[in-house]
Amino acid sequence: MKTNRREFIRTGSLLAAGAILLPSFSLKKSKMKPGLQVYSVRNQLTEDFEGTMKYVSKVGYEYIEGYGLGTDGMFLKKISASHYARVIKDLGMELKATHCTYSSADKAGKMIDAAKEAGMEYLIVPGIPGNLRETLDGWKEIADNFNKLGEKCREAGLKFAYHNHAFEFQKMDGVIPQELLIESTETDLVDFEADLFWVTKGDYDPMKLIKKYPGRIKLFHVKDATPELEATTVGAGIIDFKGLFKTAKKDALAYYFVEDERTDDPYKNIKADYDYISSQSFAK
Repeated sequence: MKTNRREFIRTGSLLAAGAILLPSFSLKKSKMKPGLQVYSVRNQLTEDFEGTMKYVSKVGYEYIEGYGLGTDGMFLKKISASHYARVIKDLGMELKATHCTYSSADKAGKMIDAAKEAGMEYLIVPGIPGNLRETLDGWKEIADNFNKLGEKCREAGLKFAYHNHAFEFQKMDGVIPQELLIESTETDLVDFEADLFWVTKGDYDPMKLIKKYPGRIKLFHVKDATPELEATTVGAGIIDFKGLFKTAKKDALAYYFVEDERTDDPYKNIKADYDYISSQSFAK
């Protein structure tokens, strides 16, 4: 059936007009939801995996970031990816990411397969063994391996990221290793998860990190610090979460995960963290 040219132009005009009206719906970023890095309840998790996840769900966390995925493709050396993901899903939460063992790209196959099987989005390396980070050449080799890991993750439909601690911000021959990692990795292969506590502990301004490397900080670990740079309940310390979220959300922030490493009363701690972050408009 032929289309009248006038009708074609009219239809195209209507579609164009509709496109003007639609961006607030079609292009709007999805609402952020409170996530938890379950290392926060690591002792409880190893003793009672299902019961601990049930408590996390009851608190109100909606997104989960796992930890302990090894090169054997198992979580915590004993839980399969399918079981891990099913427990989380049955509780109404979503497994978005996991921390995993650092390995060379050629030994990461089972971890990548497990992450894909579990239906998550991100595979994240949470740190580097000490012997690999003694020289700048070592850091360059790490960056090269990250690019290879990122390529393998992309081929599997996953994203790859690196999570910092404080040591990445200690200068080495005038170079800050974290900056070297960001500048030496491909933007389409390697993202970064900024642990706001550890960035601050490393005497580096988290806001500077976001602004200096636009598009690279895709995830946050939300963890607060006292003036003495010790861990405290989220919202009770010195870190400017409101400003950091505002800036990062305008840039590339996709997810955030509360992490509370204190072991005094983990259940109470993650509940207090949740009560604060879930009440803040900047985190939605």
